[in-house]
Amino acid sequence: MHQALLVCEILLEIFKHVNDIDWQNPIMSYHEIMSLVRASLAALARTCKKFYEPAMNELWAGIHGLNPLLGCVTRLRPIIYCAETETQRTWCNPYFGDVEPLSANEARQFLRHAGRVRSIYIELATNRDFRLLSVLPEETCMFPRLQTLVTASLPCPTRYLHLFLSPTLRLCALWVIDLNLKLIVTRCPALEHLSVRHTDRTIADKLPILSDSVRLCERLVTLSCPPLDWAAWEHLSNLPTLRTVTIHMNNIVPSLSDLNHITSGPFLNLTTLSFLADTTAYITTLMQHSEFPSLKKIDLFFYTLPCADAERLLHALYQCKACQTLELIRIKSYGSEVQDPDSSWAGITQFRCCPQLRTLELEFPGCCTHLDNDYLLEAMSCWPHIRSLELEDKSCPQATVTFRGLLAALRQCPHLVELRMLIDAVNIDVDFTAESLRHTSLQLLDVRSSEVVDTEAVAHVIFSMLPCVDKICHSPMDSNHANTWREVQDHLKHLRSSAVLDCQDAAAEI
Repeated sequence: MHQALLVCEILLEIFKHVNDIDWQNPIMSYHEIMSLVRASLAALARTCKKFYEPAMNELWAGIHGLNPLLGCVTRLRPIIYCAETETQRTWCNPYFGDVEPLSANEARQFLRHAGRVRSIYIELATNRDFRLLSVLPEETCMFPRLQTLVTASLPCPTRYLHLFLSPTLRLCALWVIDLNLKLIVTRCPALEHLSVRHTDRTIADKLPILSDSVRLCERLVTLSCPPLDWAAWEHLSNLPTLRTVTIHMNNIVPSLSDLNHITSGPFLNLTTLSFLADTTAYITTLMQHSEFPSLKKIDLFFYTLPCADAERLLHALYQCKACQTLELIRIKSYGSEVQDPDSSWAGITQFRCCPQLRTLELEFPGCCTHLDNDYLLEAMSCWPHIRSLELEDKSCPQATVTFRGLLAALRQCPHLVELRMLIDAVNIDVDFTAESLRHTSLQLLDVRSSEVVDTEAVAHVIFSMLPCVDKICHSPMDSNHANTWREVQDHLKHLRSSAVLDCQDAAAEI
């Protein structure tokens, strides 16, 4: 054996790569890939004594349900596995209704590898499964090294819950707001990542349990959950470890009446904030009473976003001291409100105070109101680092930015790689043969539903002034103008082919 393999750290790193598999493999299914991984790790464990412990640790690092551990019990093996070969096992859907609980000796067989488990996913936890473990002493921690627990429902009855409450647990993902959530966060002081998804009709009654539980977490790094009360937000605002918060409103709007009794902290290290909601009321109120001095990413998705609400939201965003640090802003609405045509509000110009922007995606009615060459230039002059810009306003179906205006704005953004917005490709106002305006970083141009008449002229403009654009996208693909933009793409391919041939001829002459 090579001397390098005697170094434990090197051996562990090699075995970890067995799990670094190509999940996008089009030939093998997920179950086939997992079977191959487990077979490989089992073969490594049988190779020699030096390989046994690290290989077994990786083999048992993550399990789905308790069946793999129950399969270590000789009496239960025929119930759990339908068929077994030397290299492959076939799972049954075991029924334990008439099976006697484990004996003391069988419990030792069951727990033999439980100490190696670091991640467990439990699809459905029922009394039928857990009664087999009744022999285990009270307060037994079945998984002393457990770091990740993902479950659809917690053990029932809850007297078995302690089996999963490891002091090393760092990530807990629940599909419901369980009554014992407070017990989990209390018994797992190392918890850093908490995710709770609850979508049934009882969610409103269980929100106090969620908020009370969150207030007991002292080391949270990421949190994803339904809406919290304001006392919970006050606690979160003072957590120096908190980095990411995602809130799914689920049609719930918590009371705003207790805000006068809340003193919010600065959310000192929060960098990512995401909301999925019907309206802007909750997030706007939160921003009005908070500060986010380190915020870099904000994702907001609304069912409805009237222009007046959008204006209040962006004003609150400006007040919460996040503008100087924001690098990604994504605000989208899937409603179809009709905006006030007399409104003087221009959505894109509200982000001029965000000089660090790398990505801006706006998709809601009114975000492109009054947008023209001047407004676009004014806004993009403030974003020297921007790399991706997307503007989609279904209430403004007519393109108001021309090629001249676009090219002038692009000169302010030398790093822009992706652009998605309507462009006036009918009234061509640039002369590609006489002007030297060029932008050499833009690679993807999505013109949305823009119209085009002279396809060859448009292709020449793009080829001459946006030379790195190798693909033009158009949506929807079945629209009336889709075919004409395909002609533009064909002209571009021809122009590039001709340019390559000209370069080859010039090189040959030299």
